Amino acid sequence: MEKRITKIEEITNTISGANFLVELLRESGVDTIFGYPGSPILPLYEELAKTDIKHILSRHELGAVHSAEGYAKIKNKPGVVLVTSGPGFSNTLTGIMNAYADSTPLVVIAGQVENHGVNEFQDVDIASVAKTFTKRIYQINKTSEIESSIKKAFIMANKVPKAPVIVTLKKSVLTSAVTEKSPYRIKKDIRVEAPHSCVLKAIETLKNAKTPLIIAGGGCKNYEKDLIEFAQLSHIPIVTTLMGTGIASNLSIGMIGINGNEHLNKSIENADVVLSLGVRFTNRTTMNKNVFLPNSKIININIKQNKSDNVSIHQEIIGDLDVILQQFIGTIKAKNILFDIKYNWVENLISTDKKEVINSDKFSQENILKEIYEYTKKFNPIITTDIGEHQIGVATTFKTNFASNFIISGGFGSMGFGLPAGIGAYIAKPNSLVMNITGDGSFQMNMQELGTIAEYNIPLKIFIMNNSSLGMIKTQQKKSQYKTYQSDLINPDFAKIAQSYGILGYTITNMKDLRTALKEIFTYKKAVILDIKMS
Repeated sequence: MEKRITKIEEITNTISGANFLVELLRESGVDTIFGYPGSPILPLYEELAKTDIKHILSRHELGAVHSAEGYAKIKNKPGVVLVTSGPGFSNTLTGIMNAYADSTPLVVIAGQVENHGVNEFQDVDIASVAKTFTKRIYQINKTSEIESSIKKAFIMANKVPKAPVIVTLKKSVLTSAVTEKSPYRIKKDIRVEAPHSCVLKAIETLKNAKTPLIIAGGGCKNYEKDLIEFAQLSHIPIVTTLMGTGIASNLSIGMIGINGNEHLNKSIENADVVLSLGVRFTNRTTMNKNVFLPNSKIININIKQNKSDNVSIHQEIIGDLDVILQQFIGTIKAKNILFDIKYNWVENLISTDKKEVINSDKFSQENILKEIYEYTKKFNPIITTDIGEHQIGVATTFKTNFASNFIISGGFGSMGFGLPAGIGAYIAKPNSLVMNITGDGSFQMNMQELGTIAEYNIPLKIFIMNNSSLGMIKTQQKKSQYKTYQSDLINPDFAKIAQSYGILGYTITNMKDLRTALKEIFTYKKAVILDIKMS
């Protein structure tokens, strides 16, 4: 029987590169890999089969990456993807770009041909293709590079700003014996704090503000505790971006931006000082305005410098958000600082507009999402969405106590994200209710992953908002007075497709059917698809 190692220190010349690499994955805390095999990486699959690392066989490499993203967002550690060379890697590109845009940590391990650069079968210049949307690329060409490359990959992926990292390797590296070590000593991660003078300057500006505001973005998701403590000390109201949905839900007034609350978007223009935390200021937040909040002094705290041309920054503090928030909190407590906020500022932010009373039996997206939310909120579900009108509807309708429970493709807007992301989220937290609310267009981008759901018995509850169109595109065409061209869809029977995979499928055409289905599907311990036909 082939000798296996239990610790990295016990290497002998009988250990293969594949064996060594797998042990490094285990020591790095990897318990799950999402992947798709191919010839160059089969030695690695052979070694994986001998371990307790779970491998989830996705039906497409893009599905594997999106699943790893869902897993990473729940676990708050790198998701791991394993694919082969050539098209195996190139199929991952959209997912890697998506992870990069949303600062999601991934380690993507890709096979590489032996003689790269000489027009060999399935040869792709991975480093050149991926360099603009990857944090690091480690190319392993000999066994002595395995240890340092793998250890560095996991450290870099999870170091703020978190991002995907790619590791490439040749089959010969996996089959060769490891005869020498090149140990990589893990350096202590240095957390970047702000100079004390910068903290004092920012607090002084906020202290004297009459109508201050906090904008919380996706960068706050792991630092809610510090954000809440700071907000409670300062009494400064919080609004969120789309990526910040769910953050400090008990304190947040609502979502701003191009798809946010209209009253709130108008009201925040009266803020004299704005503290932006973990915000990237994309056009979805700034609403394509020439200058965003021109009358506000913006104090921007982020790990990266702001690069938005339409945002004028009064003070920029670069560093680790949690460390800097703790500096703010410590200074406020030590100096017993009080904030002089206008007494009715918060009330002015809250919308008092009278809303039209809508017939609760009308089969509209608003009523459907409200019905789903009201029935499922007791379960505190994890929700994944795709891109489209349904995403905005979910963001504005569903309230969650945990920001990590709302998993979306934000910065890149990748259709087809939600279904595989739901798979990864369930693998990460199998005792939770996981729901994918999607559109008919987005669902068909990656519906082959129903095979993965069926094989691994993943009880994902899938709600397809089926309006037989690319709804957001069609709406834009109508608003722009364009002819609605190529935005209507002839869809299959999604319930029958579900059934072909052995998955329970419903077709819903009215509110009564929806209410009946909701009472049934959450007692069912397997996956369910609800095809909600709104047209």
